Amino acid sequence: MKPHLDLRSYRAEIDSHSHDHHQLVLPLNGSLEIEIGGRGGRVESRSAAVIHSGETHCFRADGRNRFIVADLPSETASEFDNLPPFLPLTRDALDYSAFLGRMLSRRGMDDAVQHAGCDLLLNLLIERRGSTDTELDRRVLRARDYIDRHFAEPIRLSTLGGLAHLSRRQLNALFQRQLGCTPSDYLIQRRMEHARALLIGSDDSIQRVAEQCGYSNLAAFSDRFRRHFHCAPSRYRSSKTH
Repeated sequence: MKPHLDLRSYRAEIDSHSHDHHQLVLPLNGSLEIEIGGRGGRVESRSAAVIHSGETHCFRADGRNRFIVADLPSETASEFDNLPPFLPLTRDALDYSAFLGRMLSRRGMDDAVQHAGCDLLLNLLIERRGSTDTELDRRVLRARDYIDRHFAEPIRLSTLGGLAHLSRRQLNALFQRQLGCTPSDYLIQRRMEHARALLIGSDDSIQRVAEQCGYSNLAAFSDRFRRHFHCAPSRYRSSKTH
Protein backbone atom coordinates (compact mmCIF):
# COMPACT_ATOMS: atom_id res chain seq x y z
CA MET A 1 0.00 0.00 0.00
CA LYS A 2 0.96 3.64 -0.38
CA PRO A 3 1.10 6.08 2.56
CA HIS A 4 -2.25 7.79 2.91
CA LEU A 5 -3.57 10.76 4.92
CA ASP A 6 -7.22 11.21 5.78
CA LEU A 7 -9.55 13.28 7.97
CA ARG A 8 -11.83 11.14 10.14
CA SER A 9 -14.45 11.49 12.82
CA TYR A 10 -15.45 8.69 15.20
CA ARG A 11 -18.74 7.56 16.75
CA ALA A 12 -19.72 7.18 20.39
CA GLU A 13 -20.23 3.43 19.95
CA ILE A 14 -17.25 1.23 20.84
CA ASP A 15 -15.57 -0.27 17.78
CA SER A 16 -12.69 -2.74 17.61
CA HIS A 17 -10.53 -4.01 14.75
CA SER A 18 -6.99 -4.48 13.46
CA HIS A 19 -5.37 -3.97 10.06
CA ASP A 20 -2.25 -5.03 8.16
CA HIS A 21 -0.68 -1.57 8.10
CA HIS A 22 0.65 0.91 10.67
CA GLN A 23 -1.44 3.90 11.65
CA LEU A 24 -0.97 7.26 13.34
CA VAL A 25 -3.92 9.18 14.81
CA LEU A 26 -3.41 12.86 15.63
CA PRO A 27 -5.92 15.31 17.11
CA LEU A 28 -7.47 18.30 15.40
CA ASN A 29 -10.45 18.69 17.73
CA GLY A 30 -12.33 16.53 20.20
CA SER A 31 -11.13 13.49 22.11
CA LEU A 32 -10.79 9.85 21.11
CA GLU A 33 -10.72 7.17 23.80
CA ILE A 34 -8.62 4.30 22.48
CA GLU A 35 -7.09 1.10 23.74
CA ILE A 36 -4.09 -0.30 21.87
CA GLY A 37 -2.71 -3.73 22.69
CA GLY A 38 -4.28 -3.65 26.16
CA ARG A 39 -3.08 -0.15 27.04
CA GLY A 40 -5.63 2.63 27.24
CA GLY A 41 -5.28 6.31 26.58
CA ARG A 42 -6.70 9.26 24.68
CA VAL A 43 -5.91 11.13 21.51
CA GLU A 44 -6.61 14.74 22.38
CA SER A 45 -5.00 18.12 22.65
CA ARG A 46 -1.28 17.19 22.63
CA SER A 47 -1.32 13.39 22.41
CA ALA A 48 -1.17 11.06 19.38
CA ALA A 49 -1.81 7.33 19.06
CA VAL A 50 0.56 4.87 17.36
CA ILE A 51 -1.03 1.64 16.13
CA HIS A 52 1.27 -1.08 14.83
CA SER A 53 0.33 -3.45 12.05
CA GLY A 54 -1.86 -6.32 13.30
CA GLU A 55 -2.50 -4.69 16.69
CA THR A 56 -6.10 -4.88 17.89
CA HIS A 57 -7.46 -1.53 19.04
CA CYS A 58 -10.78 -0.44 20.52
CA PHE A 59 -12.02 3.12 20.32
CA ARG A 60 -14.90 5.51 20.85
CA ALA A 61 -15.42 9.28 20.83
CA ASP A 62 -17.97 11.63 22.35
CA GLY A 63 -19.33 14.74 20.69
CA ARG A 64 -17.90 16.45 17.64
CA ASN A 65 -14.41 15.32 16.78
CA ARG A 66 -11.90 15.29 13.95
CA PHE A 67 -8.54 13.59 13.59
CA ILE A 68 -5.78 13.16 11.05
CA VAL A 69 -5.18 9.49 10.32
CA ALA A 70 -1.99 8.44 8.56
CA ASP A 71 -2.02 4.90 7.16
CA LEU A 72 1.52 3.65 6.64
CA PRO A 73 2.87 0.47 4.99
CA SER A 74 3.92 -2.25 7.42
CA GLU A 75 7.47 -2.03 6.05
CA THR A 76 7.76 1.59 7.21
CA ALA A 77 11.10 2.63 8.79
CA SER A 78 12.18 0.28 11.58
CA GLU A 79 12.15 3.21 14.03
CA PHE A 80 8.37 2.97 13.95
CA ASP A 81 8.60 -0.34 15.83
CA ASN A 82 10.08 1.47 18.83
CA LEU A 83 7.30 4.03 19.15
CA PRO A 84 4.98 3.52 22.16
CA PRO A 85 1.17 3.46 21.79
CA PHE A 86 0.81 7.07 22.94
CA LEU A 87 3.11 9.99 22.22
CA PRO A 88 3.14 13.57 23.50
CA LEU A 89 3.22 15.98 20.57
CA THR A 90 5.77 18.77 20.23
CA ARG A 91 4.75 22.19 19.00
CA ASP A 92 6.29 21.39 15.59
CA ALA A 93 4.16 18.25 15.27
CA LEU A 94 1.01 20.09 16.36
CA ASP A 95 1.62 22.92 13.90
CA TYR A 96 2.27 20.48 11.08
CA SER A 97 -0.87 18.49 11.93
CA ALA A 98 -2.93 21.68 11.78
CA PHE A 99 -1.38 22.49 8.39
CA LEU A 100 -2.21 19.01 7.05
CA GLY A 101 -5.74 19.36 8.37
CA ARG A 102 -6.22 22.58 6.41
CA MET A 103 -4.74 21.01 3.27
CA LEU A 104 -7.00 17.96 3.51
CA SER A 105 -10.08 20.10 4.17
CA ARG A 106 -9.55 22.42 1.22
CA ARG A 107 -8.56 20.04 -1.53
CA GLY A 108 -7.31 16.58 -2.32
CA MET A 109 -3.64 15.64 -2.14
CA ASP A 110 -1.97 13.60 -4.88
CA ASP A 111 0.09 10.50 -4.09
CA ALA A 112 3.43 12.33 -4.03
CA VAL A 113 2.16 14.95 -1.58
CA GLN A 114 0.52 12.27 0.56
CA HIS A 115 3.78 10.34 0.71
CA ALA A 116 5.82 13.41 1.60
CA GLY A 117 3.30 14.45 4.24
CA CYS A 118 3.39 11.04 5.93
CA ASP A 119 7.20 10.97 5.84
CA LEU A 120 7.57 14.37 7.49
CA LEU A 121 4.91 13.59 10.08
CA LEU A 122 6.64 10.33 11.02
CA ASN A 123 10.05 11.99 11.14
CA LEU A 124 8.74 14.66 13.52
CA LEU A 125 7.58 11.93 15.89
CA ILE A 126 10.66 9.70 15.59
CA GLU A 127 13.26 12.48 15.85
CA ARG A 128 11.74 14.01 18.96
CA ARG A 129 10.84 10.75 20.70
CA GLY A 130 14.29 10.10 22.16
CA SER A 131 14.61 13.59 23.60
CA THR A 132 11.19 13.88 25.25
CA ASP A 133 12.20 12.74 28.74
CA THR A 134 15.56 14.51 28.67
CA GLU A 135 13.72 17.77 28.04
CA LEU A 136 11.62 17.35 31.19
CA ASP A 137 12.76 19.03 34.37
CA ARG A 138 14.31 16.44 36.68
CA ARG A 139 11.97 17.55 39.44
CA VAL A 140 8.97 16.70 37.27
CA LEU A 141 10.53 13.34 36.37
CA ARG A 142 10.97 12.47 40.05
CA ALA A 143 7.35 13.24 40.82
CA ARG A 144 6.02 11.50 37.71
CA ASP A 145 8.11 8.38 38.27
CA TYR A 146 6.91 8.19 41.87
CA ILE A 147 3.29 8.30 40.69
CA ASP A 148 4.01 5.60 38.08
CA ARG A 149 5.38 3.30 40.80
CA HIS A 150 2.90 4.05 43.58
CA PHE A 151 -0.38 4.99 41.90
CA ALA A 152 -2.20 2.14 43.71
CA GLU A 153 -1.30 3.71 47.06
CA PRO A 154 -2.47 6.94 48.72
CA ILE A 155 -0.27 9.75 47.39
CA ARG A 156 -0.10 13.20 48.96
CA LEU A 157 0.90 16.29 47.03
CA SER A 158 3.19 17.14 49.92
CA THR A 159 5.07 13.87 49.31
CA LEU A 160 5.54 14.71 45.63
CA GLY A 161 6.56 18.25 46.50
CA GLY A 162 9.16 16.92 48.92
CA LEU A 163 10.61 14.62 46.25
CA ALA A 164 10.80 17.51 43.80
CA HIS A 165 11.94 20.05 46.41
CA LEU A 166 9.06 22.32 45.41
CA SER A 167 5.97 23.72 47.08
CA ARG A 168 2.62 22.28 45.99
CA ARG A 169 1.89 25.40 43.98
CA GLN A 170 5.29 25.35 42.26
CA LEU A 171 4.99 21.63 41.46
CA ASN A 172 1.48 22.07 40.04
CA ALA A 173 2.64 24.92 37.82
CA LEU A 174 5.76 23.09 36.57
CA PHE A 175 3.88 19.83 35.97
CA GLN A 176 1.16 21.69 34.08
CA ARG A 177 3.69 23.55 31.94
CA GLN A 178 5.71 20.46 30.98
CA LEU A 179 3.14 17.64 30.88
CA GLY A 180 -0.07 19.52 30.24
CA CYS A 181 -1.76 18.37 33.46
CA THR A 182 -1.41 18.63 37.23
CA PRO A 183 0.07 15.81 39.36
CA SER A 184 -3.45 15.01 40.58
CA ASP A 185 -4.72 14.75 37.00
CA TYR A 186 -1.80 12.52 36.07
CA LEU A 187 -2.47 10.25 39.07
CA ILE A 188 -6.12 9.87 38.06
CA GLN A 189 -5.11 9.12 34.48
CA ARG A 190 -2.69 6.37 35.56
CA ARG A 191 -5.30 4.84 37.88
CA MET A 192 -8.01 4.90 35.24
CA GLU A 193 -5.74 3.36 32.59
CA HIS A 194 -4.88 0.54 34.98
CA ALA A 195 -8.53 0.07 35.91
CA ARG A 196 -9.52 -0.22 32.28
CA ALA A 197 -6.79 -2.79 31.60
CA LEU A 198 -7.91 -4.86 34.61
CA LEU A 199 -11.58 -4.73 33.62
CA ILE A 200 -10.71 -6.07 30.19
CA GLY A 201 -7.86 -8.45 30.98
CA SER A 202 -8.83 -9.99 34.33
CA ASP A 203 -11.78 -11.62 36.06
CA ASP A 204 -11.25 -9.65 39.26
CA SER A 205 -14.34 -8.21 40.88
CA ILE A 206 -14.90 -4.49 40.43
CA GLN A 207 -14.21 -4.06 44.15
CA ARG A 208 -10.83 -5.76 43.68
CA VAL A 209 -10.09 -3.64 40.59
CA ALA A 210 -10.86 -0.52 42.62
CA GLU A 211 -8.47 -1.59 45.38
CA GLN A 212 -5.66 -2.27 42.88
CA CYS A 213 -6.10 1.26 41.54
CA GLY A 214 -5.89 3.02 44.90
CA TYR A 215 -9.59 3.20 45.82
CA SER A 216 -10.81 1.60 49.04
CA ASN A 217 -14.31 2.97 48.43
CA LEU A 218 -16.14 1.27 45.54
CA ALA A 219 -18.63 4.11 45.10
CA ALA A 220 -15.82 6.66 44.80
CA PHE A 221 -14.04 4.48 42.24
CA SER A 222 -17.21 3.93 40.18
CA ASP A 223 -17.99 7.64 40.19
CA ARG A 224 -14.46 8.53 39.07
CA PHE A 225 -14.46 5.86 36.34
CA ARG A 226 -17.84 7.04 35.06
CA ARG A 227 -16.69 10.65 34.89
CA HIS A 228 -13.44 9.66 33.14
CA PHE A 229 -14.86 7.21 30.58
CA HIS A 230 -18.55 8.24 30.53
CA CYS A 231 -19.45 4.67 31.37
CA ALA A 232 -19.88 2.64 34.58
CA PRO A 233 -17.16 0.00 35.26
CA SER A 234 -19.66 -2.85 35.03
CA ARG A 235 -21.07 -1.58 31.75
CA TYR A 236 -17.57 -1.02 30.35
CA ARG A 237 -16.58 -4.61 31.15
CA SER A 238 -19.79 -5.91 29.60
CA SER A 239 -19.29 -3.91 26.40
CA LYS A 240 -15.81 -5.41 25.96
CA THR A 241 -16.92 -9.01 26.40
CA HIS A 242 -19.88 -9.03 24.03
